[in-house]
Amino acid sequence: MLRKTLLLLLLFTLIATTVSSASTVTAKANNKLRHGSPQQVGLDKDKLNEIDAIVEDAIDNGITPGAVVLVAKDNRIVKEDAYGYATKYDMGELLQNPKKMTKKTIFDLASVTKVMATTQGIMKLVSEGKLSVEDRVAEHIPEFGKNGKDHVTVADLLTHTSGLTPWAPTYFHADNSSEVLDYISDMSLEYETGTDRRYSDFSFMMLGYLIEEVSGQRLDVYLQENIYGPLKMKDTMFNAAEKTNKRIASTSFGNAYEYKMVDDPNFGYYVEEDVEDFPYWRNYTLNGEVNDGNSYYANNGIAGHAGLFSNARDLAVLGQTMLNGGTYGKATLYDEETVETFTSQQRFGQGYGWELNQSWYMGNEHSGKAYGHTGFTGTQVIFDPVHNLQIIVLTNKQNNGPLESGAYPSTGQLSQDVATAVYQAIGE
Repeated sequence: MLRKTLLLLLLFTLIATTVSSASTVTAKANNKLRHGSPQQVGLDKDKLNEIDAIVEDAIDNGITPGAVVLVAKDNRIVKEDAYGYATKYDMGELLQNPKKMTKKTIFDLASVTKVMATTQGIMKLVSEGKLSVEDRVAEHIPEFGKNGKDHVTVADLLTHTSGLTPWAPTYFHADNSSEVLDYISDMSLEYETGTDRRYSDFSFMMLGYLIEEVSGQRLDVYLQENIYGPLKMKDTMFNAAEKTNKRIASTSFGNAYEYKMVDDPNFGYYVEEDVEDFPYWRNYTLNGEVNDGNSYYANNGIAGHAGLFSNARDLAVLGQTMLNGGTYGKATLYDEETVETFTSQQRFGQGYGWELNQSWYMGNEHSGKAYGHTGFTGTQVIFDPVHNLQIIVLTNKQNNGPLESGAYPSTGQLSQDVATAVYQAIGE
């Protein structure tokens, strides 16, 4: 009798273990993205389809030559469409055979690099206990502490409250990342740390160097091995032109915008450099070369503030990882507490790296937990954990050329209109 009882207990244990293992496998499978219909996740299909007209209107009105829009809810991709052209103009000349946009087109993400590259690396290092947001940067990179910067913390950099100036053309003074680090280390603060928020590329350049110092790896290598590789993000990379050229959306006609920033004291930020002193201005249409000059000229295309290329599907995988609390399939990048901390309000309405409550591109119907970022090339990502929702709007607006003022049209309204349509499709 005792033997029979023991056998039954063993059998029940085996069954329970098998069921538990199967449940774990199922849970891991269910946390990955898959295609589905709007109806499966409670979205109004007709309302969602209004996005097509919204994007086509933006193309017709000269905002951008093309776009890719991806919407995912509850781990299901319910809309993924390409519009217009990936390359329409070459140095302002209309091509006879423009390259069509596809769902797999790879974009220069510009400042979306800050959250889909650099912030990801910082999150992972923090989650692993190798770094704290309260660490002084000079603890890890002593030379940064010069000229009154010894007290600046990782949190100061992540929230754009460090006091570092927003922008300067480092490529007049440096032609590699080591020299750029020296240039930033020699800087004095523009304002008292923590007293204001001034969006600064230099803050994220420093965060990129910090990842390299703590990890012992070049930024692109660390991210590939620890973020993109484990998630099988095969279309996410720095220096895309060196790896592929068939699926990249073209951007600007050289560096006309930054040329004007240096040349015109009333355009952008005032700088003391003379535009004629830099002999390497690009005079061709950029395709796979990062638009940002500080990334391209001074950091060889690999920098914490700009330089990442990717497509909508890869970005959605990384976005879903965050919405899942740091896991995707069998991969775990960081813990849920880290995600919550970085995407919560910290200072001046800013998360750690992530922007919050930005109606100008998120619309007015997002939840109070939504976070995202934009890029100068016309890229926007929005993630809303309350609705388990992603809205990704990628454009190549620069390929239409600058406006008469020298600036480019904003894609903020386009993103806002797309987001509004998505939230209205939820209908809650």
